[in-house]
Amino acid sequence: MRRDGIVYAWNAALELLSGRDEASVRGRPLAELIVPLEPGSIPDPASFAPGVSWSGIVAVPGLERRPPRVLVAELRRASDSDELSLTLAAPHVPERPATVETSTRSQSCLDEQRLELVLSSMPGFVYTLDRDLVFTSSVGAGLAALNLKPNELVGLSVLDMWGVRDPSYEPLACHLRCLAGSTTETYQDVCVGRSIEYRLRPLYDPDGNVTGILSTGFDVTEREHAREEQAKLTAQLRQAQKMEAIGRLAGGVAHDFNNLLTCIMGNLTLAGEQLERDSRVSRYLAGASAAAESAATLTRQLLAFGRKQVIEPRAVNLSTLIERVKGMLERLIGESIRLETACAEDLWYVRADPGQLEQVLVNLVVNARDAITGHGEISVETRNMETSDADAPVPGPPTPGRYVLLTVRDTGRGMSDVVRSKLFEPFFTTKETGAGTGLGLATVYGAVQQNGGTITVDSALGQGATFRIFLPRVDAEPAAHEEREPAPMPPSSRARGGNETILLVEDEPLVLDLAHCTLEQLGYNVIPCGSADEALRRLPEFAGRVDLLVTDVVMPRMNGRELASRVASLQPGIAVLFSSGYGEDIIAKQGVLDAGLYFIGKPYRPGEFAAKVRGILDQRAASGSAAQAS
Repeated sequence: MRRDGIVYAWNAALELLSGRDEASVRGRPLAELIVPLEPGSIPDPASFAPGVSWSGIVAVPGLERRPPRVLVAELRRASDSDELSLTLAAPHVPERPATVETSTRSQSCLDEQRLELVLSSMPGFVYTLDRDLVFTSSVGAGLAALNLKPNELVGLSVLDMWGVRDPSYEPLACHLRCLAGSTTETYQDVCVGRSIEYRLRPLYDPDGNVTGILSTGFDVTEREHAREEQAKLTAQLRQAQKMEAIGRLAGGVAHDFNNLLTCIMGNLTLAGEQLERDSRVSRYLAGASAAAESAATLTRQLLAFGRKQVIEPRAVNLSTLIERVKGMLERLIGESIRLETACAEDLWYVRADPGQLEQVLVNLVVNARDAITGHGEISVETRNMETSDADAPVPGPPTPGRYVLLTVRDTGRGMSDVVRSKLFEPFFTTKETGAGTGLGLATVYGAVQQNGGTITVDSALGQGATFRIFLPRVDAEPAAHEEREPAPMPPSSRARGGNETILLVEDEPLVLDLAHCTLEQLGYNVIPCGSADEALRRLPEFAGRVDLLVTDVVMPRMNGRELASRVASLQPGIAVLFSSGYGEDIIAKQGVLDAGLYFIGKPYRPGEFAAKVRGILDQRAASGSAAQAS
């Protein structure tokens, strides 16, 4: 045949094997003469390079409603020719020695045996139809999956099986196009709960008239399930990548904004302390300070979503934490909504930041409250949960293990699938304009991820919502100091000062000026520097002892961690306080503060900053005294 797939010669051996004479095949495309009985299709003859071949089991449609013959086909292009050759051979079937004269009937019987043997080992099935779409044969191992026996369909009409005679119905349309001479038709349909892929070819008589249809069917249910799972995983990956990108953007914006807020809040505090409390200007400053605090809360939420907060995790008992904040939660939701708690007494410990967990709990309860109209109920539950690949009682974490499960369930209005798919995106909200920022659940998502957990949500319209948070169990119980609550910071900048020497390094001029002014007013000897290079240049010029280095983390040319190392070589034993508005990996791996480091997050008020500095200096002084006494 030519490389365009048109047959121009058909020898006597092919006539004998296929039952088709040369006149019925000459000038026809190969695709009309043989039908592959295995998944896949015959390659385009034009794509064959010299020396390339293809082989497979095929069916050759018979003439005048004769059954198709199943043969092994090989299509080959010689290395020195542009033409292709087709070889057909009968599949090997063990035969008994011939004892009678071969006849047409015995040959037909042998063909049927070969057909049955080959099809019984195939994953699919083959059927033929006449021009009235009535089954004339149906064979193949694949029929068993459809609860059918070989040739059980003979005499039945596909129209009656479908119960449809609308020509626009895709399966019927494919059959009609095939009867009209279309060489190849493919469609997919569901039969007895299985996805079947059908491939149709017309059957011809010696004069070239279409006499019926030959169709192969393959069960592709598992393939479709795999495609659906792949599509699901791809969608999850894209969602995770989108959330990560939004988190990076949010964290970057929050970083720059926190520097500005540090200056705004600090100067408002210092200005307010210079005025009389009852003055009108003082009230204006208080209003501006409250607005700045709200802006600071927004940046903290953005950082929490982007998992860029610097956190100090420790062993926490969730049941204890819930009991401690239960009263506050009841005040938040009001008297019309009942809060029920069911906290396990033998709950495992988790390693997390207690402040973040409290914020997660508050945000989930407030979200539940807003979903309830009138009276309702919110339940908060904790319990231990151990999952494995074979046994997972509820949809949960992606990997088996031991977890503490926190469940928050409400009787609210629930949500649609569309809302649920966007639930944790920042600034997405279903509330009225001005009723929410859309950061509450985004903050929850980021905080749970940063603390090594997983969050899921089940909900439907009118059926409430259930949030489940899985936090990995830790075996170590908390040390004594981890059980104590941190002492509150002084409310103003008028904290106790000192006469120690402090090296202050900050590349943002406004923040540098504010921190310098705050420390100097408290009596400290301050060496202000606008860069790491300046600090290293000025430090050797100072003859005395430097007690504390206060440095920004992210600076041009040299970060705060590197600077601290260089300064420590010049001033051994110096204490270091890092400051940043962003959870860089320089001092915190994935937001978790490295052990032994002091840190204050931006934005901070002068009072918080002064108290942190004084606390570090007092702690170092006490450690030095204890060492001398021993």
